[in-house]
Amino acid sequence: MKTSDTAAVLLLLLGLPMSGIIPVLGQSGANSEPLWINFSGDQDQTGFQSVAAFSQGSQFFLSGLAGSNAGMSGFFGNTDGLSNLSNTFSFNARDARLFHSDYSKSAHYSGATFQFSQRQDAHFSVGVAQIEASGVEDRINWFAGAQTTHSHVQIFRVEVAENSAAHAVGAGFTLSGIDFNARYLRADDGTGSGLVKWQMPINRAHRVALEFQSGSSERFRDGNYQRVLFSYSGSFNRPDEMWGTEGGSSGLGTMSTAILAASAVGVALVASSGSDKADTQIRFTKQHDAAKDVLNKINPTSVSQNLEYGGWVYQNADATFSATEPIKGTVDSVNIGSPDDVPNGYATASYHTHAAYDPRYDSENFSQVDIAVDNAWRVDGYLATPMGYFKYHNYLTGVITTLGQVAN
Repeated sequence: MKTSDTAAVLLLLLGLPMSGIIPVLGQSGANSEPLWINFSGDQDQTGFQSVAAFSQGSQFFLSGLAGSNAGMSGFFGNTDGLSNLSNTFSFNARDARLFHSDYSKSAHYSGATFQFSQRQDAHFSVGVAQIEASGVEDRINWFAGAQTTHSHVQIFRVEVAENSAAHAVGAGFTLSGIDFNARYLRADDGTGSGLVKWQMPINRAHRVALEFQSGSSERFRDGNYQRVLFSYSGSFNRPDEMWGTEGGSSGLGTMSTAILAASAVGVALVASSGSDKADTQIRFTKQHDAAKDVLNKINPTSVSQNLEYGGWVYQNADATFSATEPIKGTVDSVNIGSPDDVPNGYATASYHTHAAYDPRYDSENFSQVDIAVDNAWRVDGYLATPMGYFKYHNYLTGVITTLGQVAN
């Protein structure tokens, strides 16, 4: 507005957005291993099968009936934010932020599976899971998997409002004690996340792993990454037989089916945590970057039309920053509404332009009205001037600084 005035060793750089491939020491993925409890005896081939799993605010329960070669089961559960019940398809906040800012919502899920065996050590499963969370559209994940003694493959298709939202595939095998696993998840907007991991035992209690991770998103370009990690870990003695492990089976592949279903929930939570219609804004790690991006785009239009434009910078639920679409104003003002109007999270700053140069106004500086409005709303302020200067008002300190330039 114008007026006439770690797992074993130190983890280095992990979690920081970087370009290129960076060798890193450390461990990625879950903060703790999921706990799987198998209530079915290993020798049971028919009858009632049941398993449960718990991990970081997530609970999963599956039970059903199995015959000699086929069976059906149902499952349900809850997760307090990002699910991490499956090691094969484990995700962390960095992965999830690439896809959507609402991944941390609590969710309820349920579904059904059909499983069959071709022979004693080969199990096949197909199923569907429905995931529900407040404030976002329901998600459906159709999934299928095959499990043998030494290998597995999993495929997923996530749908939102009967439209395809994402696809995922995972595979792995074990040979002479060496484990190889890979997964790739891609949303239909082009966002993708991949992982390749190789593990080798040194002895019965220790393992080493080499891992390659990558992620890319047009919506959150600050989060794009490529990393190589090396990790070393110890392990406890062999667990009691009642404890399930990833890749293990009981009866008609009950454990592998349950883990496949849990993976389906995790894939759907990450890849489609909200409606794409409600989260179309680009996200940035820093508030300054979100403001500069939107002002760099709109300031040339503002200057050419000699009209002010403005809006809000807001912090998403995942701690990233976005900016609302610019609102058109007049030659000397723009009404950007209330900070409560932001689509997600909460507003942290206002932004606006000062149109074209006009000798009647002090167009290259914040006006007293601009500063007063920011102070009243208790938010910072950003300004793009006709000459292309990018200025910042810190409402807590009252200091105004020039951060650089934007297009004009």
